[in-house]
Amino acid sequence: MNFDDLKDLWARQSLPEWNAPDLAALGREFSAKQRKLTRMLFWRDVREAALGIMVAAIIGRTGWQMGAKGWPVAFAVLLLLGLSGFFVRERIRARRTQPALDAALLVRLDAEIAEQRRQHHLLSHVTGWYLAPILSAGAIFGATVLAHAPVPLVVRLAAGAVMIVILTACGAATVWLNRRAVRQIIEPQLRELEAWRRNLISSE
Repeated sequence: MNFDDLKDLWARQSLPEWNAPDLAALGREFSAKQRKLTRMLFWRDVREAALGIMVAAIIGRTGWQMGAKGWPVAFAVLLLLGLSGFFVRERIRARRTQPALDAALLVRLDAEIAEQRRQHHLLSHVTGWYLAPILSAGAIFGATVLAHAPVPLVVRLAAGAVMIVILTACGAATVWLNRRAVRQIIEPQLRELEAWRRNLISSE
């Protein structure tokens, strides 16, 4: 998952410092920022879901062409489709929990804080819900193809070793990027939103 665009969005769209309880200006600023973030998360989830379905179709076709020997590929397809389903479910959840546009500013702030905490949880636990199915699917597919490849055993073993190195490197990079996003984007933004909420309550 690539959250560099999200980082750039927060950097360009930082919340205004609290000087006075100008609720009208506050509401407009927050609404504009919230709409942009909602669109970005929407297209991120759509992109991830579509990519999972596309890759599942590609490897599923390969497994089908292998005939009976390719039956383990079905498990890889199910893992990828399950991950795509997770992103679809996230979109449904986000839509159901999003407050109305005319809701009170405090209600919308609380919803945004809850959404940021949800993103914090997802990015902090990316190994379990995101990497595990992807790497497992890749390992199943690669092992199945290599096991029946018409090449010498030493070539298959070497290819398997290279595949393990590549999958491990991709997984480590994904974990690092997501942890960086948590530290540099989500946590500062959460602190800012919560401070904004406290100031809003104190002004009432």
